[in-house]
Amino acid sequence: MLAIPEEIRSALFLGAEPHPLLGKWPGIVGWQPLKPLATAWEKAGFTRVDEVAAAKWPLVLVLPGKSRDEALAWFAMARDRLEPGGKLLVAMPNTAGAGRFEKELTKATDTINSLQKHKCRAFHATDDGTWNEEIFAEWRALGKLREISGFTVQAGIFSSDHIDPGSQLLADHLPAHLRGHVADLGAGWGFLSDAVLHRCPNIERLDIYEADSRALACARANLSVHQREITYHWHDVVTGLSETYDAIIMNPPFHTGQATDVDLGRAFLKVATAALKRGGKLLLVANRQLPYEAALEASGLAWRKIAEDRTYKILSADKRA
Repeated sequence: MLAIPEEIRSALFLGAEPHPLLGKWPGIVGWQPLKPLATAWEKAGFTRVDEVAAAKWPLVLVLPGKSRDEALAWFAMARDRLEPGGKLLVAMPNTAGAGRFEKELTKATDTINSLQKHKCRAFHATDDGTWNEEIFAEWRALGKLREISGFTVQAGIFSSDHIDPGSQLLADHLPAHLRGHVADLGAGWGFLSDAVLHRCPNIERLDIYEADSRALACARANLSVHQREITYHWHDVVTGLSETYDAIIMNPPFHTGQATDVDLGRAFLKVATAALKRGGKLLLVANRQLPYEAALEASGLAWRKIAEDRTYKILSADKRA
């Protein structure tokens, strides 16, 4: 906020997160692809958009994620929404490479101002008509849809440059007998969903739950080849599910930002247990060191380890009838 001129009261916020000081800005509009943060933004009373319109703003705020390509693509997105003479302002923690990204933006804008406080950095530049548009064009390309192994992905979403080896291990050990109503929790861009639809002909309906709207859009594209009933939910799984399932598959997240958060995975297990029908089956992959077996025991599920390698383990659990 220290970098923002008093006279500016209208802004676009990419990666929007609420803050009390923003309450003085009735003209601020936020874009946030992550469902928990999007919900927090709306609950704080701010305006949110699903898609960033082509309108121009005197100020564009950017709070990017930890992916290099995502951050640079967001810089380009911000540049495209900036009025002539407008200000582009980025804030990042030092642990996310704030210094490195400040140098990157300096290459494109030449002149940049920087503030450092609380192990974070806010750096900003004003469009004076001399910015290097070739660099912004390179960054803009980083945000476009790309392909890996025949699947559509995008920078910033989980496993956007390779097939996650844990998900691959689970895909290799999916039983063919899963049937009925099935859910994929934290489905990402749809790799596991694609695998289970190929492996299990008796699935009648598949529900996709994903907190990142960009990943969910990729999943729609990747699963469009299947002539099956698929429902897509932009949803924060830890808030619970409204339906019950014959089977649930998942590669649960265990990071909040850059920090390991085992409780996040445990929350996924708790929600999955509640959403399973009696006699239903849960299949999940996790890093070997994560203590999910105790969580399965506490939930009353009968579980067994069906596969593992040097890094991952596959757990199969049944909800007792």
